[in-house]
Amino acid sequence: MVIVNVVIIGGGPAGIGIASLLNQTDLDYIVLEKNEIGSSFLKWSKNMEMITPFFPSNALGQIDLNSICESTSPAFSFNKEHLSGDEYSKYLEAVNDYFQINVQTNTEVKKVHQKNGHWLLETNKQKFYCKYLIWAAGEFQNPQIKNIIGAKHCVHSSLIKDPELLEGTDFAVIGGYESGVQMAFSLINNNKKVALINPYEIDEKSTSDPSRVLSPYSHAKYEVLKKSNHYKEIIDEVIKVSKNDEFYNIHLKSGAVFQTEEKPISATGFSLLKKPFEKFINYREDGSPLLIEETDEFFGQENIYLAGPDVKHDNHIFCFIYKFRQRFGIIAENIIGKEGYHEDDISSLVENWKSNGMYLSDLSCCDEECVC
Repeated sequence: MVIVNVVIIGGGPAGIGIASLLNQTDLDYIVLEKNEIGSSFLKWSKNMEMITPFFPSNALGQIDLNSICESTSPAFSFNKEHLSGDEYSKYLEAVNDYFQINVQTNTEVKKVHQKNGHWLLETNKQKFYCKYLIWAAGEFQNPQIKNIIGAKHCVHSSLIKDPELLEGTDFAVIGGYESGVQMAFSLINNNKKVALINPYEIDEKSTSDPSRVLSPYSHAKYEVLKKSNHYKEIIDEVIKVSKNDEFYNIHLKSGAVFQTEEKPISATGFSLLKKPFEKFINYREDGSPLLIEETDEFFGQENIYLAGPDVKHDNHIFCFIYKFRQRFGIIAENIIGKEGYHEDDISSLVENWKSNGMYLSDLSCCDEECVC
C-alpha cells in the first residue's frame, strides 16, 4: 500500500494544474492517470481544435488562456492560436516533464472507500491511502446522449476520430453547440449534406457567458455553414430515433420526422464520470454535484474535492480551462491550511496564484455580463 497526503485522480489539465500548485509546497502527492497524460485530448477527432484562443501574454502579466501552470504558454510552444488535441496533450506532457510532476500512468481507480477519516483507493495496480482526494478526471471519457429514445441508433460525435473517412453523403447532426457546429463544418467541407438539429436558435445571444453561447471561433464557422447550399437547420427537439430497412427516422417534438440514410451524429455533450465515488456525491437540482463554495469539497464530505469542467456554484459554470483553473488555488489553499501552514506562507502562495489566474474566491465578479 502507498501512503501519501494527497491523491489527484486524472492526468489532464485539472489534475496536472493542481499538482503544479502542490509542487510549490512540501506536501507529498501523486497523480493517478488511467491511461497516459492528456489521453482525452489524444482521442479528439481530427476536426477538433481548442475553441478558446491561445495568446502568449505572459510578458504582459497574464498567462495564456489555456495554460494550466505559471510560466508556460501553449501558444508560444506551438506558435498557434488554436491547438489540436494531440498538440495540447504534448503541452501537458511538457509541463509534467519540466516541473517533475509526480504522475503514475496506466493506473485506474476501481474503488474508493472511507477509512478512519481518510481515503482508501483500490486500483488495477495497488492500493493508495491518503488524507485528501481530488477528483480531476474530466468528462470527455463519458459522452452522453440524454433524453433520446433509441439513442443506440446514434453515434456520439466524440467517437468519430476522422470525419473525412465517413461514408455517405447525407447526415444529421443532433446538437448545435460547439461540437455540433464543428462536426457540421467538417462534413460540409467534405461535400456532405448536413441537417443540424437543435431545440433553440444556435446564434442566440441573450447572454455573454461563454459556457452558454458559441465561441467566436465556432461562430465564424457557423456563419460559413449558413451560406452553404448543403446545410439545413432544424429548430426542434429530438425525442426519439428509430430505424427501418432504409432510413434512420429522427422523431421531433413538433411531430415531424426527419429521415437520413446515415446514422445520426449526436453532439450532445459529456458529463462527470461518477464511478467509483458516486456514493459520496450529493446533487444540485440540475443534477450537477453539490459543492461547498469556499473549498470545492463535495457537500456533506470532508477532504474530497472536485476540479475541472464540472465545477458549478449557483449559476457559475467553470467549464473552460481559463475558468476552472481559477479554482485550483482554492483547493490547494484549503489543504495546506488544514495541514497547518503558516498564514504568511499561505498568503504568499495565494498572491502568486491570483496573479497567474489560478485563484478566484469572490464569485460575484462572475455575475457581470458584457453589454456591448
